[in-house]
Amino acid sequence: MIIIPIIDTIPSEYYLVLGAILAIVLILKGFALYRAARKESKGWFWVLLIFNTMGILPALYLIFSKPEATE
Repeated sequence: MIIIPIIDTIPSEYYLVLGAILAIVLILKGFALYRAARKESKGWFWVLLIFNTMGILPALYLIFSKPEATE
C-alpha cells in the first residue's frame, strides 16, 4: 500500500492563502461568539461554537444580528 502524504501535494504558495483564510474564519467566529454571548443567546452561541461552516454562519449572524444599543 502506497501512502501519499497530503502535505507534499499542496504547493508551498498556497500556505499563505490557507493561513489568511484560517485567520479570517477565526476572527469572524470570535466576533460572532462574543456578540452571541453578550446578547445572552445561548442557542446561537452553541451552534456557532460547535459547527464549522468556514465562516459562513458567523458572517451571517454578524450581518443580521443587531448590536446592543448603548445609552
